[in-house]
Amino acid sequence: MDNLDSCYKVVQQSSAKGISADDIAEKLGVHRTTAYNYLNSLELMGKVYNEHGSWHARTGEEGIKPLDREIVIELPIPKDQWAETSLLEIYAKLIERENLPQSAEMLRTLLEKLKETRIIKIKGKNVDNLDLENLQSLILQAYEKGSKVRSRGLLKHLKILKGKGD
Repeated sequence: MDNLDSCYKVVQQSSAKGISADDIAEKLGVHRTTAYNYLNSLELMGKVYNEHGSWHARTGEEGIKPLDREIVIELPIPKDQWAETSLLEIYAKLIERENLPQSAEMLRTLLEKLKETRIIKIKGKNVDNLDLENLQSLILQAYEKGSKVRSRGLLKHLKILKGKGD
């Protein structure tokens, strides 16, 4: 961390006109690759920016910017839906073998929709500080949503498809 601080101080001292990575490496007595590593770390932290090869320190409100992060939670298939989901997958494969691409594509889409109901995506700058009670309510909402798109209803559509073909 001391190396990053030293690098940041050098950039701050030359911030008005900017400073090249080679000059920073020379002032710090390090290889220029090391200077670039320091600068890239400082840039990710939001402390410096590069403009046409010159490095400048950020000032005021431009300071440290937290990075967007994303958490993806895929909930397991409820036990009461395992058999139905497996049947849908088997039907999709059988219909593909029967060379009925539209019906097979529809089944694949239905399977994807079922999967989407079990996925929770949380994106933002403060996902590390996520309230666990909020997460629990998101999981419950996903299960409720999944129960609305029950695969039993989808299997009824299969019977209609079986009768019609493509």
